[in-house]
Amino acid sequence: MARPVVAITMGDPAGIGPEVVLKALADPAVRRACRPLVLGDLGVLGRVRKGRRFPKLKSWEAGEPIGAGDGAVAVYSLSRLAAAKARPGWPSAACGEAVYRYIKRGAELVLSGVADALATAPINKSVLQLAGYKYAGHTELLAELTRTRECRMMLLGKHLKVILVTVHLPLMEVARELTSPKIRVTLELAHQGLRNYFGIRRPRLAVAALNPHAGEEGIFGREEKELIVPAIREAARKGIHAAGPFAADSLFHQAVHGEFDAVICMYHDQGLIPLKLLHFTDGVQMTLGLPIIRTSVGHGTAYDIAGRGLADPTSMKEAILLATRLANRQSQGRRQ
Repeated sequence: MARPVVAITMGDPAGIGPEVVLKALADPAVRRACRPLVLGDLGVLGRVRKGRRFPKLKSWEAGEPIGAGDGAVAVYSLSRLAAAKARPGWPSAACGEAVYRYIKRGAELVLSGVADALATAPINKSVLQLAGYKYAGHTELLAELTRTRECRMMLLGKHLKVILVTVHLPLMEVARELTSPKIRVTLELAHQGLRNYFGIRRPRLAVAALNPHAGEEGIFGREEKELIVPAIREAARKGIHAAGPFAADSLFHQAVHGEFDAVICMYHDQGLIPLKLLHFTDGVQMTLGLPIIRTSVGHGTAYDIAGRGLADPTSMKEAILLATRLANRQSQGRRQ
């Protein structure tokens, strides 16, 4: 079976993305698993690579073979940022424009079948905004590029998987944004994703409550009774095995010990705090609901250490390897 092609976006040129991509691709296990195609800036990568034991890089153009066996990593250079425009730790509009190009072309390559999956290095939402692109992050941009109406963020490690109903919202807005249909769609996408991507025949989903003590019979809030319970019941009518809502302060202990396959979380930090407690360096994320396989690191651009050679590539490696496994599973499913 041919190794899948994984398109890897370089992330923000001013962040740790270029470094973690090169460090991840320096691992022979990663290059044995897939044929990487980096979408980024050959000049920026060359400057990061200088003086280090990173793989050789070669320029790639559309239509050329990928992974020809010469040991060099193919780079689709979509920007030409001078050192002053891609200064580590200093985000800029130029970096935001470059970031948009990498993501857009990556999605196009997977949609067209040139690549089998997309793995993304970190970006900062502010650089997209600086360049005039009003997206909250990767997920919203990829949804638009792939014409996807509903998608959800899953974060995962060996011991825990969490799926978020709402993502980048101020905490005071979460309750206003929650609806039964939004929770039900999250349950449906989680169910489908665990079946299709992870081979779990009947996923066991746990639904976290929004309020302390799951609302305590309405004393601490009515969202559980009025929004979450109806969504769970509707999902059950569609054959989805979901339980809850459970008080979040004890739920993750149960999930980590194997009682559930994933936890549906109402807001960003409800899911990311336990996930990062367990998987701070090796946690990854993927987007459920897209017509393409997309994985990503579980961390940000880390401007404070960019350019210093200190970035940990573990999450980037895991994101590439997960994309590879999912692409292989998808390929096997097509052949069956």
